[in-house]
Amino acid sequence: MEGITTRITDNEIKQACKFAEQAYEEDITNAKRFDSKLGTTAFYLLKNDIQYIIFRGTNGDPSYWLMNLSAIPWRIHGKWVHGGFLAAQSSVWKQIRKCLDPTKKTYCIGHSLGGACAIITAHRLSNRHGRSPAFEDVRCITFGRPNVWLKSKTRLKDMVNISVVANSDIVAVIPKLFYQADSNQDIIYFGGDGNAYLNPTKEFRDGDRNLSSSISDHLMESSYSPRVKECKVRDFICDTSYL
Repeated sequence: MEGITTRITDNEIKQACKFAEQAYEEDITNAKRFDSKLGTTAFYLLKNDIQYIIFRGTNGDPSYWLMNLSAIPWRIHGKWVHGGFLAAQSSVWKQIRKCLDPTKKTYCIGHSLGGACAIITAHRLSNRHGRSPAFEDVRCITFGRPNVWLKSKTRLKDMVNISVVANSDIVAVIPKLFYQADSNQDIIYFGGDGNAYLNPTKEFRDGDRNLSSSISDHLMESSYSPRVKECKVRDFICDTSYL
């Protein structure tokens, strides 16, 4: 697999983090806002000929939506996806899709539930649907993204697919029963030792978690944003055997 350091820059990660945090505000400057009856909020921004799709997440205790959203899977473009996450994404999808140009570089961004919506959006854009062509350059960067896909060997189409995870963030490892993360994603993992790791093993991540900070590590403003501001791609600790 091509290394993340040749496909992503510090500025891209930091910009995505900034937008993911701004999604919790009333508006993002110059962006169109979309709201659904299911409570999904998303923004579309065209800036410097680049398209950004930004989803608002859940920045408090995540237990209420994890318990209430339907876990019944639905199939979309060859992948089985968590039904609740798909319902949240689909509730604003038609409005967003009308804004998009498949020839432009497109970023899908979000934190928490917003991250789940972002990767589902990236998956839909990367696949041809009817007369709608697949998008040429899709990049998904999320923070504290939950497990979205039903466990299987089917991989997502190749794209820049970055999952940023704070070491003890509980949302990044649930739901566990029947569901999994993307098999071809790159993980930027902020360890409990203060270092940033690229694609550490599951055993390393499991051993590094601290239950007492499982909720606080999920927060965008106090956990993810400060860590992203300090990190640099070239400084990631990376064992190439993980790739």
